[in-house]
Amino acid sequence: MPRRFIRHPAAIPIKLVPNTYNEETVFTADVSAGGLSCVSDHMVPPGVIVDVKIYIQEPPFEICGHVVWCRRKENGFHVGISFSDLPSAHTLRMVEQVCHIEQYRQEAYSQGRYLSQEDAALEWIAKHAANFYPH
Repeated sequence: MPRRFIRHPAAIPIKLVPNTYNEETVFTADVSAGGLSCVSDHMVPPGVIVDVKIYIQEPPFEICGHVVWCRRKENGFHVGISFSDLPSAHTLRMVEQVCHIEQYRQEAYSQGRYLSQEDAALEWIAKHAANFYPH
């Protein structure tokens, strides 16, 4: 079955709050408007309701979702989460954009360039915004 949403790679720290155990800080593997995947230390069974807190702004972006799959990996579990309560498409698109900007900032840092979040946003927008919001 083809994907409804394009997934974008990202390594953004988020808080995962399942209704089965305590809050855990995890890193996203990818993000899209329909959901995200992350790497967890815990097995989270499909069907479990989770609150996801994405700390890319203050206050953090919070969204409710449910686990659709969970696969064992060498160092934990790869968990797929589908958003159950979608905010407006514009809000989700903004979250995707901020994840892209944070990834851009991390890539710049790995190349020896330190960028503030604001500087990374300005550079990313100048280079990629026209392609991100198709006309």
